[in-house]
Amino acid sequence: MGGSGVRNLERRYRALLKVLPRWYRRDREEEMVGIFLAERDDDLDLEHSWPGWGETWAVLGLAVRTHLAAGAAFTGVPARVVWRGEVVRALGMLGLLLGLFYAMAAVVGLVAGPQEPWWRFLELAPVVAFAALLGGRRTLAKVAAAVPLSLVVIAVGSLEDSGYAVWWGMVQLPSLVTFVCLCLGFHREAPVPPARRLVWWGGGAVLVGVVGGLSAATGLFAVALITVVVRVVVFVRGDFVLGRALSLFALLQLVSLLYLVVPSGNLLVPAGFLAVLLVLAVVLPVRRRPKAAPRVA
Repeated sequence: MGGSGVRNLERRYRALLKVLPRWYRRDREEEMVGIFLAERDDDLDLEHSWPGWGETWAVLGLAVRTHLAAGAAFTGVPARVVWRGEVVRALGMLGLLLGLFYAMAAVVGLVAGPQEPWWRFLELAPVVAFAALLGGRRTLAKVAAAVPLSLVVIAVGSLEDSGYAVWWGMVQLPSLVTFVCLCLGFHREAPVPPARRLVWWGGGAVLVGVVGGLSAATGLFAVALITVVVRVVVFVRGDFVLGRALSLFALLQLVSLLYLVVPSGNLLVPAGFLAVLLVLAVVLPVRRRPKAAPRVA
């Protein structure tokens, strides 16, 4: 026992709770520590035990839900936290739309190309993910969204060339980061995205994906160009959430683009023009975040 009279187990629980935001710990830390230590009065246990795996995972899950709070599930949530959660969820939705683009490009490839192995049809999983999320089935959406990434990770992992794995990771950076945002942002307290509006966005992603299936370069150029155009539109409309999410999405695309063209020294005019547009989308000002938290369901 230390000089302060605090036992080691209590210190370890308090250290674990530091993953929670300060605004939440301020009201709930003492209560949570009391619950964790309830009926644990054995001296040996209090000095040498550690938080259990179940408790650790529960606290980590709570940390995600509080750092990216939706507002309605907790009291006293700062407005900046709610805005942060909304931006992360918007970025996750942009990743799902990108997944629809790749899925439709794969469909065109399966129809127009030679006979493909059966597992290529798993590349259509983003369609399931998009429909599941709009229907409120968050877990199914996350599992389905992970399928195409898992296929490529398995394929890349079977290669002996580690340089190719790095190349793939950088090229797929938008998909990887937005998938993480999807998993973290759409926790169990997060609102279900508005289906009526997003169905139209999904239809647009499908059409661009068909173009991408016919010409990969044209399709990727179209995705970046649409990102820039919509970024300008949301700036004019003063949409802080979508504007911030699109800026981050454009930055991810810019990193992938530069990693593709700069090492080869083949900086073509279209690629350079596209890079300039993406830079503009990244640096374009975002309207000041409102002081009040956004309304969420």
